[in-house]
Amino acid sequence: MQRRILTRAATFAGAALLALTAPALAHAATGLFTFQTPGGVTEQLVNPNDETCYTIDASGPADNQTNRDAQLYAGAGCRGGFTTLNAGEAGGHVDAKSVKFIR
Repeated sequence: MQRRILTRAATFAGAALLALTAPALAHAATGLFTFQTPGGVTEQLVNPNDETCYTIDASGPADNQTNRDAQLYAGAGCRGGFTTLNAGEAGGHVDAKSVKFIR
């Protein structure tokens, strides 16, 4: 009986620790990233996650008003060459199929 209580207490303690630390592991950019599609439509990403590859179809002006640098990739899946649009920077004409925000 005592062993079962200790096991439950250890399980609860582990779950509590995980719950407290898990949110600290996930980070996101704060702010708005806007870009224009080939059809001239303006789209946006709000508070995008760090190190997550987002599929976009950008062809035109982009504005990175997040607190992270945006790596704009020519290929899908954040592959191929990229250009960087720094935090708080607006770009001229960009052509990109994917974007990732880095710390």
